[in-house]
Amino acid sequence: MKMHALFKDVIYLLRPEHWIKNFLVLAPPFFGGALFTSSDMFFRMFLAFIAFSLASSTAYIINDISDIEADRLHPKKKLRPLASARINIPAASVLAIVTLGLSLAASFEISINFLLITVVYLAISLSYSFYLQKIEIIDVFCIAIGFVLRIEAGGIASAIEVSNWLLLTTFLLSLLLAFGKRRHELIMHNESENSFREVLSRYNAKFLDTTLSIFATTAIVTYAIYTVEIESRKLLITVPFAIYGVLRYMYLVQTDTRGDPTESLLKDRPLFLCVLVWFLITAAMINFNDIVGFFK
Repeated sequence: MKMHALFKDVIYLLRPEHWIKNFLVLAPPFFGGALFTSSDMFFRMFLAFIAFSLASSTAYIINDISDIEADRLHPKKKLRPLASARINIPAASVLAIVTLGLSLAASFEISINFLLITVVYLAISLSYSFYLQKIEIIDVFCIAIGFVLRIEAGGIASAIEVSNWLLLTTFLLSLLLAFGKRRHELIMHNESENSFREVLSRYNAKFLDTTLSIFATTAIVTYAIYTVEIESRKLLITVPFAIYGVLRYMYLVQTDTRGDPTESLLKDRPLFLCVLVWFLITAAMINFNDIVGFFK
């Protein structure tokens, strides 16, 4: 029973549910119609996904170590393995070293340039954990840059040039999601007697609502331009799904108890179905011939 509990705690430290964010490395070959062109491309991108997933797990573990005292004041985070002392800091540090080593090895296997992107991502993540998360606005920019680096890494791994519109859309959408999460945390912060994230004291709901409106609008516009850029008018049919997804997330942030993007996607059925339908339509339009050929 103890081993089972320990295994669950280790898995929690790795945050595999957040690996969904690392599917962004597949975006360049997916939108470029190259993801299913060959088994070599597919497995190369799978390795890129694993490399970034292990890198993000390393960042999560180090962030948990850095935030251990603050997490003990949080109504939910106090139950985490480190904050609750079910796993000690030395054991977590060893796990971080293992995931870091595996991530760097997988990145090097892909290419030196991919390895450099991974190192930059880890450097920003560590800077965020130890200092930058305490600076308003900069904290959210660090999160958004991490998503942009995932896209750029996918371009390097697949040898596909990444559209500037895709990078811009990713950056703006990431800012929307991150500011939405901050708004959710701010509400919880105001309802709690304990201050569990220092930077929240320098945010207010009015400012965050303004940022949500700005980045929701700009993200939708840049995505619409991107769809025209890569597939003329054909992919414009996916824009209404993008609009609904953005509005649904804003609705959840402002009316529901969910603010974490991953939690919202996995637990809110309308949002999940919207993303799924968007993905299926986009995949069918861009990759249909290649998918058929891949399985022949």
